[in-house]
Amino acid sequence: MSTLAYRFDLWTEPWIRVTRLDGSDAEMSIHDALVQAHTLSALSDPSPLVVGGTHRLLAAILQAIYAPADLDALTDLLHAGQFAAARLAAFAAAHGERFDLFHPTAPFLQTGDVPLDGWKKPEKGQTQAWGAPKSVAALLVEVPSATKRTLFHHVTDDAHCFCPACCARGLITAPAFASSEGAGIRPSINGVPPVYVFPVGANLFETLTLSLTIADYQPPVAAPERSDLAIWNGDSVISKSRQVSAVGYLESLTFPARRTRLYPRWEGAVCSQCGVTTPVSVTGVLSEMGHWRTEGSGLWEDPFAAYRLPRTRVKSDVVDLKPVRPEEGKALWREYSSLLLAERAGQFRPRIVRQIAKLVDRGAIAEQQTVRFRCIGIRTDGKAKIFEWIDDALEVPPALLTDDDAAPSVDTALQQAEDVRFILESTFNSFFRPERDRGGRDAKLARFQSLRVRMLTDYWQHLALPFRHFVFDLDEPTTREAIERAWVDLLIQTGNNRFRAAAEQVGQQAEALRAQVEAQAACSARLNARRKEWLGNEA
Repeated sequence: MSTLAYRFDLWTEPWIRVTRLDGSDAEMSIHDALVQAHTLSALSDPSPLVVGGTHRLLAAILQAIYAPADLDALTDLLHAGQFAAARLAAFAAAHGERFDLFHPTAPFLQTGDVPLDGWKKPEKGQTQAWGAPKSVAALLVEVPSATKRTLFHHVTDDAHCFCPACCARGLITAPAFASSEGAGIRPSINGVPPVYVFPVGANLFETLTLSLTIADYQPPVAAPERSDLAIWNGDSVISKSRQVSAVGYLESLTFPARRTRLYPRWEGAVCSQCGVTTPVSVTGVLSEMGHWRTEGSGLWEDPFAAYRLPRTRVKSDVVDLKPVRPEEGKALWREYSSLLLAERAGQFRPRIVRQIAKLVDRGAIAEQQTVRFRCIGIRTDGKAKIFEWIDDALEVPPALLTDDDAAPSVDTALQQAEDVRFILESTFNSFFRPERDRGGRDAKLARFQSLRVRMLTDYWQHLALPFRHFVFDLDEPTTREAIERAWVDLLIQTGNNRFRAAAEQVGQQAEALRAQVEAQAACSARLNARRKEWLGNEA
């Protein structure tokens, strides 16, 4: 079969999942998704990593097409209301060939120096410059393959078979979410994946337009001599384990962190990922370490990630900023001020959020309009283990984006919530300790560990909605002091209620009942003392 039979053009073939404004779902090509963006609600996929990867790809394409020189140009595009079909056609005429998944020498987001039938063993006397193929499941971090296990998902590698659309969805997740995978396999350009903060507009057109950046809000260390280079016009060969010191902004959005090549087969099959019947199937891929940014090249400050100084710093003249990453048991709203509110000592919200704040200042975004963001990330151990993904939405009144006093108020509110958490946990541990047995291995285990965990989880869950109301009430500076006082009262009340509910579950024996009464009294006293400390004479 000719290699032309394996063509799958991402520019014209449907593979991007979207939701229309009427709520219906569809799959579209890149061209159709951009031309019709003003009629679509949002990108949609069961995997938020695919949504994040697709968002960055489309933003990169539009960045190359429009390259807004300043905020005026960005405002004019917002007012246009839709992307120009002629400009999209011109881009396709220049670069369309590079969007073919199975191009023989320049496949999309893959290396072109490996043949399509690279899965075959070399003939006698021949050598092969690449490794044996891996399961196609290697394209998606949430799908088990080889030694990568997924809880409650037990299959063998030969059960994985992807259609071209699912292959494309997997490929575009690597630039943003590729993590360490053992010796020699490094993460992508942003290191251990951060929380990515994506603007959300009234439709997909606004969402993507708000994701375009002018030069002032792009990474300061981006190489200007490579500003026009991207995956569709750069080198078609991705070298194995190649260090790169100079990276352009467009390159970063589709950074080739993996040296990949799909091995298609002209065999009808059912896609194990989406369930469609496909005439071309992929079961094996080349997947090796691709490019990585040279250490010491300066911090790569991705516009969609927030950064801060670590809590403990090594004495150095180098600014050691780290991206905000998902943390175990920590709901994303607890990072609200770090992700969205004004910069202050040691904390820097995403550059894309700073740019939107400037658009608010200029009146390009209506004052009464709520600005929304979709936050996507994966939590890892910094090495090869993937624990979970996060997909959350945060909203902010536009005025708060430009209010320098709002961030400290929110920081204080979150710290107060953390202080109450500490009181609950430490008091619980003091009164409900494990009984010492005869020296057995269970002596060191917390007798009520699961109960304590539920108490703290319940505490944070009860604060999630009130915190949203707290933030939106801060929009009015004249009532800010009363709002802050009400927040303190809510924390104390919630803390007492959650502690009481947990203590009542420790048992009904006399000793347990006595401990309950003493523990609740101690917790209440500590919380009331903290309230007086926060509110002073007004308490």
